[in-house]
Amino acid sequence: MRARTTRRVSLTRWEMNIRMESTRPTSARSARGRLIAAASLATAAFAVLALPGLASAGSFSSKAMRASQIRKLSRQAPKRDTLSPAARRIQRRGYLVPNEAAYQRQKARADRRAAARHALTQPAAPFGPRAPSTIRAFAGINDTFFAPPDETSAVGTGRYIQLVNADFAIYNKTGNTPISTGTLNSMVGAGSNDFVFDPQIIWDPTTNRFYYAADDEVSPTNHVLLWGWSKTATPTSAADWCKYGINSGSTLADFPKLGDSQHFGIIGTNLFNSVGSFVGSNILAFKKPPSGTSCPSPQEANKAIPTSAFTPTPANEIDTNGTGWVVARGRPTPATKLFLFKVTRNASGNPVINTTPTSVTVPSYNVPANAPQQGSVNRIDTSDARNTQAVAANDPGHSGKFALWTQHTVSGGAGAEVRWYELDVANHSVIQKGKATNTSLFEFNGAIAPNRRVNGTTKSGGNAMVMNFNTSSSAAKPGIRMVSKIGGGAQSGQVAVKSSPGQLSGFDCDATSHLCRWGDYAAVTPDPSTANQMWNVSQFAVGSGSGTGGGATSRTWHFVVQP
Repeated sequence: MRARTTRRVSLTRWEMNIRMESTRPTSARSARGRLIAAASLATAAFAVLALPGLASAGSFSSKAMRASQIRKLSRQAPKRDTLSPAARRIQRRGYLVPNEAAYQRQKARADRRAAARHALTQPAAPFGPRAPSTIRAFAGINDTFFAPPDETSAVGTGRYIQLVNADFAIYNKTGNTPISTGTLNSMVGAGSNDFVFDPQIIWDPTTNRFYYAADDEVSPTNHVLLWGWSKTATPTSAADWCKYGINSGSTLADFPKLGDSQHFGIIGTNLFNSVGSFVGSNILAFKKPPSGTSCPSPQEANKAIPTSAFTPTPANEIDTNGTGWVVARGRPTPATKLFLFKVTRNASGNPVINTTPTSVTVPSYNVPANAPQQGSVNRIDTSDARNTQAVAANDPGHSGKFALWTQHTVSGGAGAEVRWYELDVANHSVIQKGKATNTSLFEFNGAIAPNRRVNGTTKSGGNAMVMNFNTSSSAAKPGIRMVSKIGGGAQSGQVAVKSSPGQLSGFDCDATSHLCRWGDYAAVTPDPSTANQMWNVSQFAVGSGSGTGGGATSRTWHFVVQP
């Protein structure tokens, strides 16, 4: 486990060593963030040789590993305290983008446009019709030594699990206090000195297990994409998981997104070399386990996808479906397409990853402006219009179509709005779409899911959705809101979930630019045991003013709602 004693440092040393993305504040090694190292475009992919005959289909060249092999790699890794140029850049930037200079220019233009619009807007209008209602809410786990939290969660038949940067918590569904907590390192089987970040967690009704994914930086020349699953439907500790990983060498697979199909878990990533240059995106599929509590040998394949697509985001499939679906944002922006990739199974039972996508035309989108905060010069980073999660399920309100729901934060409203889509994947078209937008509030960091319940042969819902998101403006501190849409009815008015008592103002915020990291994502998942209940996690702030030092000032919040 990650030794808690390493966190007993003076604030001065901490503030000297922290970074803007999930930093552990003790030493150069601990202060390292998402470290990346050199790789050519030709080798920009993961190592996969676990299944005979699959290496040629994939792009990576070394073997998948069990947790014991990952820990051995950690002990033997050279230069574990060395910061690469990309790592130093990530200390300032956080998530990586294909063209940093162009992205900064886009953000600056979006900020200027938003400032001009904001000067002409009136105070926010009162809430519209209140459709979604909160059944229960409680505080999530937090680690003030790490920022942003990268909060995510999933609900199963007996457990609710939250992951944040550095830590995990397992809850009984009936309780607000975790039955087990610990470090991400212990849960995923990484070495105690490894840097594990960008966690993902989903529930799979088909195998009745939880699945996870995360990044593990072992050294500048050893980056491991992690995944695994719970041995049962009701894990109680870090020991109750099967744990695997693939060493991508000096290539960093950034921003892993996790989904699944009937047969495979699916992970999408963006690939960057040591200087932070974008070298492509990748889709990896691993075989789901058979019934039982043993941990079989890993079996997987992966492929690079066209560079016109960015941030491949697999859908967590609620209904059992033999085809997995991955949605990706277009690049460069502005763009008018979303791309769909599919993952199928061949006669040998191995994954087949399609690298020629179909496209879905959507309204033009571009990167959003960063969000101001009331009472602070610090602004919140609203990201770069990438999709951050997707959920797929049958929709009885649209002839039972298998539909993919997704969202992203784009330019609009006061400067940032969250657009959502329900996509007909078979016909690569839009079933319906909408947005959370406000002329005087910046709205960002969304998560969406349908209310589809699948628990064995018990199935219900699927024609309603809930979407949570964050808000902020020069006249309002950060907050959490939600909207819903039921059947053919109109989207509901925005419902306040949680207001922040303060601003984001700790080491979460850069002292020079006064730009603060947020997210990088949130979550909402339908309850497989209780009809029409949706479990959410998002983020709020507890800081004060315009500070840029001290502990992280983000906090996480859980809320169970009905559409």
